[in-house]
Amino acid sequence: MLTSEAHSPPLADAGNPAPIAKKAILAASIGTALEWYDVFLFLSFSIQISKLFFPAANAWVSLLAAVGTYAVSYIMKPVGALVLGSYADRVSRKSALTVTLSLMAVGIGMTAFAPSFASIGIYATLIMILARCVQGFSSGGEYGASTAFLVDRSPPTRRGFYASFNIAALGFSSVLAGVAGMLVGGLLTPDQVLAWGWRLPFIFGLCVIPVSLYIRRVVPDDAVERALPRSPIRQAIAGHSRYLLLGIGAFVLVTVANYCLAFYLPTYAVRNLGLPPVSAFAGTLLIGAIQTTLAPFFGALSDRYGRTPIMLLASLGLAVLAVPCFLVLVAHPTVLLLLLSQAVLGTMLTAYQAPMPALLCDLFPSSLRATSVAIVHDFTATLIGGLTPFAITFAIGMTGNNLIPGIYVGIAACLSLACLWTIRSTLYARPGAEILSSYAPSKVLGSRDI
Repeated sequence: MLTSEAHSPPLADAGNPAPIAKKAILAASIGTALEWYDVFLFLSFSIQISKLFFPAANAWVSLLAAVGTYAVSYIMKPVGALVLGSYADRVSRKSALTVTLSLMAVGIGMTAFAPSFASIGIYATLIMILARCVQGFSSGGEYGASTAFLVDRSPPTRRGFYASFNIAALGFSSVLAGVAGMLVGGLLTPDQVLAWGWRLPFIFGLCVIPVSLYIRRVVPDDAVERALPRSPIRQAIAGHSRYLLLGIGAFVLVTVANYCLAFYLPTYAVRNLGLPPVSAFAGTLLIGAIQTTLAPFFGALSDRYGRTPIMLLASLGLAVLAVPCFLVLVAHPTVLLLLLSQAVLGTMLTAYQAPMPALLCDLFPSSLRATSVAIVHDFTATLIGGLTPFAITFAIGMTGNNLIPGIYVGIAACLSLACLWTIRSTLYARPGAEILSSYAPSKVLGSRDI
């Protein structure tokens, strides 16, 4: 049974009864795609970036400094979540999304055109750190605002489906960045990649931003009337702290699995398993393709059968199979087994991740969604995700155990499964509470029932 801390009895949350416009889906998802495209590229080219901006006598120390800078940028994500998430709730989702995309342009531009350490010394390192901080701040407000933007415009019975396009956008960014990485690695020599080739995918991302800003500008503002809170941060923390903590716990698996399987993998496969860079990019490309194509499918399933049944099965699968998949891969590091492991784990990750945006919106009222979802997403990203590449690199370097990524994913899956079960036992405690009204016509559902 819900405690008084969680929320008052739910009011009707009708959302937008009409089907959501395609341009609204694109406007919301394109920023998510660019955010993760940038993340993927930075981690994928972390070996080159470490040599150019964080030179050290020991290659492991140099790489550790590069992924450590990536972690430092995540300190800014909670700041962006609080500032831009609350702005989205207090003013408008559309305005917040425009700000985040503009700041992304600054961060990507600084990364793409920063002079190397050999050119300007320590100032090159500082420019790269500043670029990552700007990127971290901007991305801190993106997920919460874009998710609320999609859910507010979605029919209540299709929220899982439409909100999952944020996950499909994440997958598409992996595909796009994977193709870029394969082209750069396949068409250029290692010296050319180090000298200038790694910058080309960042420049491409920068060129997409003007089109993205135009799309967001022409989309109408909030589709439904909602209360505008005076202090969304205080209201979210004071009135919904229990679900903020449970949401963070449930989101741990999304964060860890994505960084381990999709974004850290190229560095891991090349440095620790001895696979060629192009083959490693192909593994990330496969996970991206799975997320792009299957996220709407699993999102739609969550509308029909409920969020937690789909997510519990997926988290259990990841908890059981993560270590065996890595065990086989480490024992037999071939491209075929890499792709097979990625296919199995990537499908389960997508099944868990696709209903997540709608689940998080179920936890909080419409007036506080952008702030609350941003807090869950970005505090998890900072506390867990930002440290994941650093922690794995450090742990493998200290222990020599190449199973560390699989162990990390398995532990995260167990934690998130427990939090998800608690959400199921409280938020969705009433029988049939997860099944939407289109599949249970006799029910009148409020914002906490969907």
